[in-house]
Amino acid sequence: MNFFIRKNSQLPILKMKLVKDGRNDFRNIWHMLENSAITFSMKNTKNGVYKVANAAGKLILKPTNIDINNHEYYIGYEFQSIDTNEVGVFTGEFNIKFFDMNTNNSEIGDLKVPISEDLYIHVIDSFTLATAI
Repeated sequence: MNFFIRKNSQLPILKMKLVKDGRNDFRNIWHMLENSAITFSMKNTKNGVYKVANAAGKLILKPTNIDINNHEYYIGYEFQSIDTNEVGVFTGEFNIKFFDMNTNNSEIGDLKVPISEDLYIHVIDSFTLATAI
């Protein structure tokens, strides 16, 4: 997956849709997301240095018009200007840590996203100055 953002920009918000994969336990993940921690990391593909390391991610809920009980879930990250102050190609990764609500919020597992394909973040040069003077 490719994501493009301009240098020194904070928008657009990076969003990835969590997909129901058709397995029998897909309903459990929606309940587990309510008690989870989402972090985002972004690494430069040229030198392997992290530009963003374990920054707070977001869980975004989008209700659907079809069924009031059926929602779409996205994980996301809101960029800061310092995250995009360098032109280049970066790999991005979300980490979702799931916690057990019944046992003092002990960690019960984690999930790295995306799973099937890499996330490439392209910070492209801007022809305008995005910072205030």
